[in-house]
Amino acid sequence: MRLIAFIVILITLNTATATEKPTLTILSHAYFASEADKLSINLHLAAVINPALADEFDIDVDFTNHARLMKRLSSNEASCTFNAIKTPERAESMVFSNIPTYMHVQRQVYALKSTLESGSAPISVTKLLKNKGSFGIIGSTSYRELDELFANKQYNVAAIYGENAFLQLSRLLLNKRIDYIVAYKQALEAHIPAHELNQLTSRRIAEYPEFINGFFTCSKTTAGYRAIALINDYMKSAEMAAYIQQLHSKSNLPDDAKAMLNIYTQSYGIRFENSD
Repeated sequence: MRLIAFIVILITLNTATATEKPTLTILSHAYFASEADKLSINLHLAAVINPALADEFDIDVDFTNHARLMKRLSSNEASCTFNAIKTPERAESMVFSNIPTYMHVQRQVYALKSTLESGSAPISVTKLLKNKGSFGIIGSTSYRELDELFANKQYNVAAIYGENAFLQLSRLLLNKRIDYIVAYKQALEAHIPAHELNQLTSRRIAEYPEFINGFFTCSKTTAGYRAIALINDYMKSAEMAAYIQQLHSKSNLPDDAKAMLNIYTQSYGIRFENSD
């Protein structure tokens, strides 16, 4: 009887071990340093991450700053993030979804109104730097078409690292320690009160295309590759199409949202309900 009981216990333990799901950490930016961070990732979890991945993974969410997020995605940790910009350098150590999870309106140049003339025409960052303008950037962030320019030592560019680097940049700008920053409108609104925002103006950047894609991104691990495969499948679903439409319609001006959804349809074959 003892032998039979031991065998039953052993089988039970083996079954439990065999069915235990691996943990996948979803890294989320502590970017706005507010409840907006939690709201954003909770929406992504409910609409995309859990439906696509929870059957095969135990999902764990961890908030961190941008530099640590990129470092962890480049490591052997089983980790992913919902929305990261793809660059050749990052593609060497990370794996990206086939279809973007989010399409951004490009970052713009921001400065005090006394420094930058307002207008609808794009302005060249190259020209501003050549005219001795000083820029502040987040050192761990890719500015894509501007990266090589910002790395050029002949120009006056200050790179900021550490906790809430964007907040540091905004303070440097408002205190006239730097002339310009390159930023998303949403990031400024999250860090700067309205009365200070009113002191700033912005211009589109001549070196940038109209929009930029963010992709579901994972570490180059067994779990990471599997998560990307599952996300790629889920991206083709009607549920994901509805979420993409919801995200872009709520976060952008109507004309921008329409243009973005048209790109999803024309470039990635995603169809949307109630779209023109």
